[in-house]
Amino acid sequence: MRARETSGAVTKTHAQTEDRTKRSGGVRAVTRALAILRAFEAGSPLSLGEIATSAGLDKGTTRRLLLTLMEGRVVTQEAETQRYALGSVIRSLAAAVPEGMDLRGVARPVLVALATELHMTVFLSIYRGGQAICLDRFHDLQGLEVRWWQVGGTLPLNCGGAPKLLLAHQEQEEIDRILCRELAALTPRSIVDPAILRRRLSSIRKTGFCFAVDDVALGLAALAVPLFDRRRQLVAAISMGGLKPQMSDRGRPIHLERLRQAAEAIRARL
Repeated sequence: MRARETSGAVTKTHAQTEDRTKRSGGVRAVTRALAILRAFEAGSPLSLGEIATSAGLDKGTTRRLLLTLMEGRVVTQEAETQRYALGSVIRSLAAAVPEGMDLRGVARPVLVALATELHMTVFLSIYRGGQAICLDRFHDLQGLEVRWWQVGGTLPLNCGGAPKLLLAHQEQEEIDRILCRELAALTPRSIVDPAILRRRLSSIRKTGFCFAVDDVALGLAALAVPLFDRRRQLVAAISMGGLKPQMSDRGRPIHLERLRQAAEAIRARL
């Protein structure tokens, strides 16, 4: 009975895949190959049966497509276990993707909606080469626009919500390297003592957010949360900035849960 149920589920999924291909005018073989490749998203080697079930295909079709993908080094097969895994070509193609392009496209609808809803300036930023870089910025015309961080610009890693959060999630060696530098003081409230900053970074990792007040510009505050991938690796920081009364209540950030919801929505879309 179980075998029949599994077979029926595969047949149904296969029919749905074929129907979507017809509606979109796509090439059936390519659609099937993409379904096979998506089976490897979990990151572990798979058996023929597991791939067929995930892709919604029968084993014969799956085997033929796998052989073709193996010829192109897109898929490889382990000699001992006979299980399949992604090949070296996938790594080369992934390295050729323009940095940040997909992330910006995925995050944009979520962050535009967030900026419109809260009338705030919202930022998407990444850590590269020892710098916090603004990848994109979104602003609702009804609110105060925060201009301290232009797209493509950087901020000192000891100032602001997103820079400190990005630094907090780096490897310890990288944190030590950054803290050996002279720390910039954008305002009298900027943290320039390495020991104090180190404690602040530890607190950020524990709480899962960074709320920064007056350390980039007096009177302004910023709130940042991390954006993780499926393996809990840091991808970027999602942050917002505004006047202190807009951002806090009795010293606590107002929009923390809403910002976390936005980060989770983006993570689900990645």
